[in-house]
Amino acid sequence: MKRYIFLTLMACAAAGCTEKISTAPDLGFLRVNPRTAEVVIPFDDFVDEVLVFGGYGSTAEIDHALVAVDYGGLNARTLVLLDFYPTRSDQVPGLLTFSDGRIVIFFDTLRGIVDSPVDIEVFQVVEEWHPASMTWDFAVDTAGEQRAWSQPGGGLTTLLGGATFRPAQGDSVSIPIDSATVVALGELIDGRTSGLLVTGAEPGVFLQVVDVVLMLTSSTVQDPDTVFEEPISVFNLGFMFDPAPAAPLGWLRVGGTPSWRTVFTMSIPRLVTGTPEICGSVGCQVDLTEVEVNLAELVLTARQTQLAWQPQDTTRVDIRPVLNPELLPKSPLGERVAAVPKGVPPELFSVQAGTEVLLSLTSLVAQIFDTAAETGTVPVTSIALFTEPEPGLIGFASFEGPGGPGAPVLRLLYTVANPVGLP
Repeated sequence: MKRYIFLTLMACAAAGCTEKISTAPDLGFLRVNPRTAEVVIPFDDFVDEVLVFGGYGSTAEIDHALVAVDYGGLNARTLVLLDFYPTRSDQVPGLLTFSDGRIVIFFDTLRGIVDSPVDIEVFQVVEEWHPASMTWDFAVDTAGEQRAWSQPGGGLTTLLGGATFRPAQGDSVSIPIDSATVVALGELIDGRTSGLLVTGAEPGVFLQVVDVVLMLTSSTVQDPDTVFEEPISVFNLGFMFDPAPAAPLGWLRVGGTPSWRTVFTMSIPRLVTGTPEICGSVGCQVDLTEVEVNLAELVLTARQTQLAWQPQDTTRVDIRPVLNPELLPKSPLGERVAAVPKGVPPELFSVQAGTEVLLSLTSLVAQIFDTAAETGTVPVTSIALFTEPEPGLIGFASFEGPGGPGAPVLRLLYTVANPVGLP
């Protein structure tokens, strides 16, 4: 057929034919006039249920720790489990001996409240704790054991010293310790090393701790006159905080530590009202299974997060299908809906609250309508909004919920072609 059409056209070109060929490709003889339209579907018309779940991960899984003292009501302390003292050094041959030392604490000067000097204190912790599960109230909080601190916030501790962190002079603070403290920190307690607790000494403090190093003034038995510093790294760096944020009522939350997820269960309508450009003055219903969905976005409105929990960095929001909704909150999730997580700047949850955040659902919605075209029924679909990584920040993203201004909506752009006919 393709060869026949081609030959006919060639013959007409030579003979000057004027007859129009209805079976030919679009050569200007047929009117094909695609129109693109937008439809915004309100929350109540596409969401069956929205739920917020918390408790994903723990503070031990993020790459920094926290120090806060009555910052918007939040208190946080950094816990450090020291590594074992070495017997030999890579710097100088021989058996090591130690005299005094210093504890060096490194802060992230790009995040946190670091615009003025801050007094920092370090304590020795003698009670054993489980780094992956400890909280402000519990030293161990696992399925097999739950053991409270002797007093909340790290148990009974001994003050080792303090110093003033001055952000204008660098990203660290050094706290000197004497020889007796060096010996005490190196002694094994029930077969394990000692721990350190780092906290602020005044209200209004909010700092991110990125590392803690114990520097020991060292020499060797063979060469006691050569003095150098031997660094003792931390075996574990974590933090605990109080109080935990209350579950949201009437609004949505994503992120935090432990992290929160928002789950939408959706029944997207198959028929939507067409625009005048598509339907003319008489109006019509457009079947979304018979058009090309070019864009689908879940539109959320950022809400101001309370001071203590405002994100200090970009929140990366990921979206994945919930594979077994009946298993929530522990249901497995499917493949990522968008190519990359959506980066949402921290300002949207403070000074720029009320800004719309657009989350792409294009591939998922296209798949939903492909399934509906085959089966005749639009499938009910659940999606989970969470952060990547999870958990990643102690602060969380807040969005307006249903029933008021800024409620989530679904925005679609679709293309429909007019019926093709002869002129």
